[in-house]
Amino acid sequence: GKIIADRYQIRQKIGRGGMGSVYLVFDQKTGNHVALKILHAKYAGSKHAIARFVREVTTARSLNHPGIVKIYDACRSGDILFYTMEYVQGKTLRQWLQERRRLEFKSVVRVLCLVADALSHAHKITIHRDLSPENIMVMRNGTVRLLDFGLAKLDDQFKGLTVMGTNLGKLRYTPPEQQIDPAGVDYRADLFSLGVMFFELLAGRAPHPGQKLSQLCPGLPPGVDAFAEKAMAPDPDKRFQTALEFRDALLGLYRNSQPQPTPKPALKQAQKPARFPRIRGFFARLFRRR
Repeated sequence: GKIIADRYQIRQKIGRGGMGSVYLVFDQKTGNHVALKILHAKYAGSKHAIARFVREVTTARSLNHPGIVKIYDACRSGDILFYTMEYVQGKTLRQWLQERRRLEFKSVVRVLCLVADALSHAHKITIHRDLSPENIMVMRNGTVRLLDFGLAKLDDQFKGLTVMGTNLGKLRYTPPEQQIDPAGVDYRADLFSLGVMFFELLAGRAPHPGQKLSQLCPGLPPGVDAFAEKAMAPDPDKRFQTALEFRDALLGLYRNSQPQPTPKPALKQAQKPARFPRIRGFFARLFRRR
């Protein structure tokens, strides 16, 4: 029931991340429910943490895509630094996976293609750098929302910002180059994370060196091993180079897995009866006489 900034009444806590907690709140000004993210109190005195929090807001507000959660407002109230965003009702991809243990191939294709499309828009100005099933919300209508750009990289006044913590993102989904130089990665780091999720969603477990999807899931269509290998290539130059390339290759893999319709036999055209048969016979006899 606590009210923040004389406007937002807290209803319940709905999430917690490395930098802040998320609450469902009632906006007394608009009469709508929104999600409100507050920077953890232990970071309140850190200029770097505050700058990184502001960077998250700046990034997310500049994105306008149906697959990316919308940011509404951002401000500071006393010692509380927060922003409000679209409240989305659904399940994270992690929750979905835990319930089903592994997902059907067509479901993985649909979800990751939607995520790749949202990333294609985001990559015009930023990099997520923290993609995981926890940061992807699957809505009741089957659409997705990409959440939490708190680790995103902007080419602006925050470019040289020192990142707090021992690593960026969850190590399982972090490409090798990001573990070495977090500030120097490009958008292909996100594509590595997509590749790890592709493997995990289908197999129900994280990939291990030398494992093949086709061995863990024999029913998958041909080509999944080559796709996963390219998506998770340690060398970013050997991965898919754009989110749209990832999406199109995944769609192609799905289309090739579908049974091809049996072509209908061509109808034989009925032979037309010879016109003027007597005249044709007359000329045939005439030439034989010559």
